[in-house]
Amino acid sequence: MAKHIEDLGQFLQSFGVAPLALLFLPVLITALARNATLALATSLLSFTSLMLFVAPASAISGLAIVSGLGSFLVALESIFARARMMALNKEIADLTSRVNQLERAEQRRLTLEIKASGRSPPRSDHHGPPPSHDRAT
Repeated sequence: MAKHIEDLGQFLQSFGVAPLALLFLPVLITALARNATLALATSLLSFTSLMLFVAPASAISGLAIVSGLGSFLVALESIFARARMMALNKEIADLTSRVNQLERAEQRRLTLEIKASGRSPPRSDHHGPPPSHDRAT
């Protein structure tokens, strides 16, 4: 095992820094987004690219394993996305209920204020000045 790691280290040194940075840069960018599932998927893809460079003879079995793991990660992310969507819908329903409650309370307050001042309440369906009935004949 130590020999394989040493061979891998020598192989990576032969590539130089730029190609390795291009392999690991997407992983770092995804990690900064703080989405664990996408970071795992990006790591998996970068690792696959690295392994295809290191051992191109095992490309078929490697791609089969990676595609299986990738489909698992996509399914896992869809479960997380659904849970987030359900929580968001619940929060929206709660906020809508609160806004409706506040609207009813404000309407009652306004009605009580108008009754106390002795004026008639304004109509809520009134959207402008009354139509003019002056007809020039």
